[in-house]
Amino acid sequence: MKILLASSNLENSPAPVFPLGLSVLAKSLRQAGHEIQIFDWLTHDGQEESLRAVLAAFSPELIGIGVRNIDNVDSLNLVFYLDDLLRMTTLIRQLSPAPIVLGGAGYSLLPEDILAFTGADYGIVGAGEEAMPQLADTLAKGQSIAKIIRASTPRFFGGADYDRNILSYYLSEGGAAPLQTKRGCPHNCVYCAYPLLEGSCVRSRDTDELLCELDFLRREYSPSLIYFTDSIFNAPGGSQWELLDRMARQGISIPWTAFFSPQKFTAEEIGLMKRTGLKVAELGLDALCDTTLKGLGKNYDFSCATTAVSSLRRTGATVSCSAMAGGPEENDATLREGMQNLKMLDTVPVFVFMGIRILPNTPLEAIARHEGVLSAGESFLRPKFYLSPKIAPEKLYQVLREGTNSLKNLIFPPQSRNESLRKLRLALGGKA
Repeated sequence: MKILLASSNLENSPAPVFPLGLSVLAKSLRQAGHEIQIFDWLTHDGQEESLRAVLAAFSPELIGIGVRNIDNVDSLNLVFYLDDLLRMTTLIRQLSPAPIVLGGAGYSLLPEDILAFTGADYGIVGAGEEAMPQLADTLAKGQSIAKIIRASTPRFFGGADYDRNILSYYLSEGGAAPLQTKRGCPHNCVYCAYPLLEGSCVRSRDTDELLCELDFLRREYSPSLIYFTDSIFNAPGGSQWELLDRMARQGISIPWTAFFSPQKFTAEEIGLMKRTGLKVAELGLDALCDTTLKGLGKNYDFSCATTAVSSLRRTGATVSCSAMAGGPEENDATLREGMQNLKMLDTVPVFVFMGIRILPNTPLEAIARHEGVLSAGESFLRPKFYLSPKIAPEKLYQVLREGTNSLKNLIFPPQSRNESLRKLRLALGGKA
């Protein structure tokens, strides 16, 4: 079957992100014997003519659309991405009789709502590597199938078929070459959907396979930066330290970046990160004092976070942090404490978001309903944000805004981060 895989994401700020999920899906579909073409709308600046051209030239029998995010989760500068998805599905409907299948992390959060919003034919919730080939085979046989397919969590997952033109575009625009070492998250943070999307059991890829894929990316693309796309690179239960150890033993040092959670890093782990080329480390503080960290379901305190910052800086990497103010248990006292805690991080930039995007089926949804922040029956399609009822939103905003005058490492509002990150991309050899 001829299958077109299309990326609907048009967001390129603060940096464009390669559609890795579609590339993994492309590999599994090709292995199943299907003819695949990948179309990335961002590489064509969202121009409708480019979509018309690929539909006319390829004449797909099935079209899969990846939905990366619903919105940018920024309460102060909200961008709703599903309007671009709707524009894509509407145009496809006008030009092609092929069934449309939605998938991806964004779609899997609100499958019924997004399917109804776009009018697509089918949707796959969760990993698509097994579900999409099965759907294609079922449709090819003329058999019926449920409109929404809830995929089982695969025990193993493989690598990607990197489209040369598409990956080259992202690298030229300052993006990084992506590589995923594992899936799953064992933590129980109240706001996070990763355990729902990937499962709570951590599943790592084979280390030899990862090293081969890393070698391929280095030889074929010479990227200025490798991005390990794991939800948390240092999550317990993964084989990330084995990977770095093997890299170090083979003399592999290449600039890389990843997202970390606070932990007490060992001297060996710090050494491995330094020897293999850790360049940029993003640390998720998530809250700014012990009370609000506990309110988010975190298993560390703020002293652990400051220790983790120090450890990551010892690798020679550029370190930045992100946090959310206004979460559960936030009040005037915790906010004052949090602002004092920021001084402990010295010059490390901390990007602070105001409020937390409420996602369905998370503990935060239950908290929001119990506290009356969220009304019964409200849809999540249009973003809803949690703000603690124990502090006035105006007071929260004022304290954070005034904090930027005395705390040079406080980045607020969060959209002001983009210029700083663009400068970082320039430093890494990318395009502004």
